[in-house]
Amino acid sequence: MATSPFAKSTSNPGQGTIHLTLLPPATPTYSTLNYAYPLKLLPSTPHVLPASEPRPSEDSLKPTQPIHVPLLFLLSYGGGLLPPDSLSITLTLDPLTRLTITTQGSTKIFPSPQTSPLATAAQTLHTSLGCHSGLLIAPDPTQPFDNSRYVQKQVFEIADSASLGVLDWISEGRRARGEKWGCRECRLGCEVWRVGENEQSSRTLLLRDNILLSSLEPHPLARKMDNLGLFGTLILVGPLFISLGNFFVDEFNLLPRIGGRDWGDRPATTSSTAHPTADEAGKLEEQRRVSQWRRERWREEKEDGVLWTAARVRGCIVVKFGAREVEGGRRWLGLMWKEEGTVGREFGEGGLMCVR
Repeated sequence: MATSPFAKSTSNPGQGTIHLTLLPPATPTYSTLNYAYPLKLLPSTPHVLPASEPRPSEDSLKPTQPIHVPLLFLLSYGGGLLPPDSLSITLTLDPLTRLTITTQGSTKIFPSPQTSPLATAAQTLHTSLGCHSGLLIAPDPTQPFDNSRYVQKQVFEIADSASLGVLDWISEGRRARGEKWGCRECRLGCEVWRVGENEQSSRTLLLRDNILLSSLEPHPLARKMDNLGLFGTLILVGPLFISLGNFFVDEFNLLPRIGGRDWGDRPATTSSTAHPTADEAGKLEEQRRVSQWRRERWREEKEDGVLWTAARVRGCIVVKFGAREVEGGRRWLGLMWKEEGTVGREFGEGGLMCVR
C-alpha cells in the first residue's frame, strides 16, 4: 500500500487557530493561521490607517497606532452550519497588534435533520489579547432557519491596556419565506475577563452576557420578540473604544423620554457676542450639524422600529438593540459608527463592512 509523503493532520474538524504577531518595524503577521473543514479563515488585504497617526516603535510597548490592520473573514462551507457541525477557534493577539474579523454575509443555521431533531450547531471562540492590542469582531447577523438549534460561546481574556469590540446580532430567519423566529433554540454566551501581564496574575470577570431564545410551547418565540426582526448586542472595552462607548451612552441619555419634551426641536445655542470668532462660529456650525443629524436619526429610528439602550458595566459599555428588520438595524448601527468615527479611524474600512 502506498503511503502519503505528508504528515498526518492533527487538526480536528471545525478547529481553527489564529496567532497574530508584530514584525519589525510595525508589520502585523499571522505566525499561525490554520483551520479544518467546515471552518474556513480567509485573510484579506489589510486596511491602511491614516498616515498622520503615530506608528509604534520597535523598542517600546506604547499605546500607538500600527501602520495597517489585517482583515480576516470567518467563513463556513455552504455559508452556514448544519447541525451537528461545531466550530472551535483559538485566537491570540500579541502586544500592539490589531485585527478585524468579519464575514462575507449572514451565517445560516440550517434546520436540524429530521433523523436527529435535537442535533445542535455550535461555535466556540477563545481569545487572548496582549498589551495595547485591539480586536474588532463585526460579522453580519446570524440567521437561524426554522427548526434549527444553535449554541455560541465566546470567551475573551484581555490585558489591562487591550481593547475589544464585539458585535453579536441575530435575525428572525428567512423573512422572504415567511420565517419569523422559528428556531427551536438559540443560546449566545459571552464572557470578558481582565488578566494581568504574567501567568500568576488572577483573572477578573468584567462581563458575562447570556441570551436564550427558545420556542418551547406554549410561548412561541415570535410572540416574545414583539415584532422585532433583529436583536443584537454590542460590547466595547478598552482605550480604543472609550470614545465610541461614551458616544452611545451620551446619545442614549439624549433620547426623548415618555412625557418629556422633544428637546431635539430646540434651536442650537447661539453665541453671546454679536460677532463670534472663527472658532466660535465653527463650533456653532458643528452644533447645528450634529443637532440636524440627531433629529434625522431619531426619525429613522422611529420608521425602522429601532429600540436600543446603553449602559456601563464594570468598565465595559454594553449596547442592546433591536429593529423591525435587519436592514433597519444595519442602517442605525452604521449611522452611529460613521458619525462617531472610531471604527474607521482605528480599524480601517474593513470594520464597517457589516453595516454597508
